Amino acid sequence: MDAIKKQAAKLREQVAKQQQTILRHLGQLGHEALMVDESELQCHQQLENLYRSTRDAKHFQRDIVRGIEGYISTNKKQMHIVRKLAEDSCNYGIECACNAPLAMATSNFGASHTVIQDQKETLLGILGQQAAEVIRRQSKFRDASSESLGKLKDAERRLSELKTSMLILGKEAAKAMLAVEEQQQQITYHKLLKMVDAERSYHRSVVSLLEKLHLEMITDEEELNESLQQDSSTAQTETASKRSTAHPQFVKVLHSFDAEADGELSLEVDDYVVVRQVAPNGWSEGECNGKGGWFPSAYVQKITPRGLTSAAKDDSFLPNN
Repeated sequence: MDAIKKQAAKLREQVAKQQQTILRHLGQLGHEALMVDESELQCHQQLENLYRSTRDAKHFQRDIVRGIEGYISTNKKQMHIVRKLAEDSCNYGIECACNAPLAMATSNFGASHTVIQDQKETLLGILGQQAAEVIRRQSKFRDASSESLGKLKDAERRLSELKTSMLILGKEAAKAMLAVEEQQQQITYHKLLKMVDAERSYHRSVVSLLEKLHLEMITDEEELNESLQQDSSTAQTETASKRSTAHPQFVKVLHSFDAEADGELSLEVDDYVVVRQVAPNGWSEGECNGKGGWFPSAYVQKITPRGLTSAAKDDSFLPNN
């Protein structure tokens, strides 16, 4: 990273010197007492515009490199912290003796974030590679600075000797600067696009892993709740069944009922039934007139032992046990 910073600093200094040289030459051309026609003015203006454009693109490349360097440095520290958290989570899930949902969720959490950090490491590698390639390309331009300077001096000498060819040389220079600008902007655009694609791929991978982790945790939670509800319902049913069997109830029939299936008990109004069991589904099991079976609980009414005694004086309804 330090070597990259040093190369960038040297490159900035050399480019600044080249820019000053070009500005001096442009200034000299502007102050020479020459007959300048409209075509020469347009060529000069085009050169200045191309110079500004390439300078702005160079500064933008420098800002991108600086931003990437800071981004990589910050994320490496963050990756170290997150990897430690993921490792601790995986160790807890592995070392936990019970097969509880928390242990499984913790293990999945650690594994998911480990994969996320691997994806981030790949992203940082791609970003660093793009920044290094920009610096290498700029260093090539730096190595070629002496050759460019020689060409510039030769062009200046010919320009002073052959003022009549100034328009042709200006067009050639404009064409060269235009090609440099086009190449520079195209390279910068493709590098920026590649970085955006890499970051988009990283975020997609992260979202996919987090969605998978969330779905697994929600599924585990639903299974746990269903298991608890089933256990609670079974316990309540068994308790109610035992309680009904241990303490038989006496009820009076309010509505008649005709048995339609095997195991059902037909009832008539004012019959008395000995209830043996009350089920949670709205049905009761009992005996009436020596017959047993199931009947709707809503068709009868519970009576007290006192009411049962007074009714027995008028009619004997109790079945023989």
